[in-house]
Amino acid sequence: MKKMIAAVLTLVLAISMTAFSAEKVYTLRTSTNLAEGSTVGKALKYFVEQINAQSKGRIKATANYGAELGNQAEQVAMTLTKDLEMVVAAPGTGPGAYKGLEPLMMFEFPFMFKDNDHYRRVLKAAEPKVNEFVKTKGFTAMAGQSQGSRDILTSKPVTKLVDMQKLVMRGPNAIYISMFEYLGASGVTMDWNEIYTALSQKVVDGAEGSPSSLNASKFQDNAKNLAITNHIIACIYYFFNTEWFESLPPDLQELVRKVAAEATAYQEKIDDEDQGKALDQMKKDGVIVTEIKDIAEWKKACAPMLEEYRKKGQNWSDFIDYLSKIE
Repeated sequence: MKKMIAAVLTLVLAISMTAFSAEKVYTLRTSTNLAEGSTVGKALKYFVEQINAQSKGRIKATANYGAELGNQAEQVAMTLTKDLEMVVAAPGTGPGAYKGLEPLMMFEFPFMFKDNDHYRRVLKAAEPKVNEFVKTKGFTAMAGQSQGSRDILTSKPVTKLVDMQKLVMRGPNAIYISMFEYLGASGVTMDWNEIYTALSQKVVDGAEGSPSSLNASKFQDNAKNLAITNHIIACIYYFFNTEWFESLPPDLQELVRKVAAEATAYQEKIDDEDQGKALDQMKKDGVIVTEIKDIAEWKKACAPMLEEYRKKGQNWSDFIDYLSKIE
């Protein structure tokens, strides 16, 4: 009888533990410093909605946008300290700001990638290498997304290279600052969410970004000249706190990866559609758009940068070679 009771109690305990495990809800707090109306912001919203729906309540996901939780660096730090479970960040400006991860800035390098399709192939192929870098700080990366080719928005007209002389330009990291210097301008670093005010107060003469990202933040309110340069293509990855991600049961880890891939495909579709629409909207808002004719001179001016960055160390040179070999 005692054996039977013990067996029944064991079975009840096992059922209870299974029920408890099935009922556990995992909190997934996410954030981006980009606007909710940007294509990256829209993709994050899609990701959160699909996680909540497809996990059937086992993961409770939320999202913050813009400067709601601080600038990009602060949001990245929050993910490390578990105040967020995931941050949407540029690899170079986000995790790349930490010691040892600086070569990730090469994802945003002037005139390095052929076009946006090539860049997207690079993001997908390079994800394992990105994870080699960021796992040392406690991140897991996935869902690389292109933000499109970037152009230069200024308060003063820029129609040729010489027009860049003495302009003060905003850049997100050291590579952009170097680029501006090679182009004859000077650069200052600031977070994306500080640009609107900096332009309105004439702290900077200009900034740069894709038409979609510029229009989403309405920087054209304070700068009316757009030079089409396609000088850099920028990106983001989803950076999860690794401890949190690995605490998920295997099926939920697989679900997160699946939905992240779906969000990436969604962002690619809407970004391609939005770039042209954004450019049209900026023109309606009074922006004068100039196709740069002497772009070969811009490329020539920036060419010495690559050797300069190779000299920063073997880890830089190796990563440059790695990215350059992806077709």
